[in-house]
Amino acid sequence: MRNTRFFIFLLIGSACMLICHSCSTCSRQQTVENITIDLADLAIDTTYVNMARKAYYALPTPIEMSIMIKNSGIVWQPALLNDPANAAKYLTHRKMALNFGVYFTDMTYAGLLGQSQTVLRYKRAIQQLTEGLGLQSAVDLNTLQLLEANINDRDAVLRIIADTYASCMELLNESDRYSLTLAILTGGWVEGMYIVTSMINEIMPSDESKMKQMIVDQKLTFDMMWQVMSDLKNIPDVAALMNDLSQLAQLYDLIGVDHTPNLVEVVDDGQYSHIVSDNKDDVTPATFAKIKEQIQILRQNFIK
Repeated sequence: MRNTRFFIFLLIGSACMLICHSCSTCSRQQTVENITIDLADLAIDTTYVNMARKAYYALPTPIEMSIMIKNSGIVWQPALLNDPANAAKYLTHRKMALNFGVYFTDMTYAGLLGQSQTVLRYKRAIQQLTEGLGLQSAVDLNTLQLLEANINDRDAVLRIIADTYASCMELLNESDRYSLTLAILTGGWVEGMYIVTSMINEIMPSDESKMKQMIVDQKLTFDMMWQVMSDLKNIPDVAALMNDLSQLAQLYDLIGVDHTPNLVEVVDDGQYSHIVSDNKDDVTPATFAKIKEQIQILRQNFIK
């Protein structure tokens, strides 16, 4: 049942990213409130329901980060991805979880761009990490065989990836392993940001302004991720993750973002409507350059 709810949330979140690559604080709060009611009858320790709810449902998944990459217009750049062969060198749960998120972003990015053989390589790397994280039941042989059997059907591949990711996250949350959930989400987010920032001023200079704004828009996402970590900072692994991200948090604090109210415009005699909003920021070139540099440093530290 929760797989279905996750898929619904994922589709809603992905649609939002297709429209504007970001969502407002109020819309995220509304989504979380709806899910709070939906989770009320689940057999989970109520002490952790709020924490799990935020981490699992409110934060961006590696799949959503891959959609952000694709919608930015970035072409296939395999040299930017973490080599699947590196999976063997990740020996701690922390490193495994961070790169589980990294690999899911890379695999979905490959799937979105129709790179079927690359998807299979990342499938094997992720399978190796699931064994180390005790997630074998979420990524069983049937799932892997199904992915291989449908490897040339892009839509089917993306559905299988999304369902596999959801199953893994459910299993972690059911066993109260929230620090690993956060590590996976952080790894996926950093990988997406790394790929996008690597393109700016280099591969896609003509879209520099648009892509910089996309990075600024992620301030809302980062602030939410930071808040969730703050709620769980008594867990040593989460505290360590916050320490890793502390410099990036300070840089994002330098950015002020003004949000215009959402306006609903109705067209064609009331038959259709769409939401219009605008975000303005005061980021300086120096601050942006430092954010880009810090993301590069974080990513390199995660995958080494």
